[in-house]
Amino acid sequence: MSPRLRHDAANDARFLPFPLHRARPRVYPVPAAGSAPAAPAIEYLIASSADELSAAAALVQACYGWRGYDTESTGPHPGESTLLARIGDRVIGTVTVRNGTRTRLQAEAGFAEHVGELRRQGRRLVEYTRFAIDRGWTGRNDLAAELIRRALLLGRVALGATDCVIEVNPRHMRYYQRQFGFTVRGPERTCERVGAPARLLHLDMAVPPPCIAHDQAPRLH
Repeated sequence: MSPRLRHDAANDARFLPFPLHRARPRVYPVPAAGSAPAAPAIEYLIASSADELSAAAALVQACYGWRGYDTESTGPHPGESTLLARIGDRVIGTVTVRNGTRTRLQAEAGFAEHVGELRRQGRRLVEYTRFAIDRGWTGRNDLAAELIRRALLLGRVALGATDCVIEVNPRHMRYYQRQFGFTVRGPERTCERVGAPARLLHLDMAVPPPCIAHDQAPRLH
């Protein structure tokens, strides 16, 4: 695949990198009397319709608003791909991957010197933003880890990213460090978009992190 195709793959409706393809229908055995029903299957996909993007935006607004953060309803931007986790028609998780070779990253508003240093090194950047998990979903921790893992895979495989950055609330940064290997860049600052404290985290994906090291073969449909 040429660099141009890799660069644009996440915005091509025909492209879903493995294992982001739509899950095949699963057949579960009929549970025995008195046994617990089988857990519903979670489908992971890249939002491609106005309804899917609206559902993602609504979840972000609900989750951020619950914590008192400022939110704004924004439409899709060039260079962005929004991942969804859903069960049936219910969206239970979302994260947006922003392609730094096509557009300015949101983190450059508050951490311009650190993102600029990576740009000067010729790195291919992606940013993960608008991350939200339905507070009513019982398996929130497992879902969060899987959604971020697939977002990392999308950045690495479809966009050829060498580095990714993410702004997080300081109380969440140890999770990203422990779970995915992110490192801290710069001091704590205020994220003006949401009116909350933020730390900039960075991950060097030139050597794929362990969580995606074995899942890098793209699949075209």
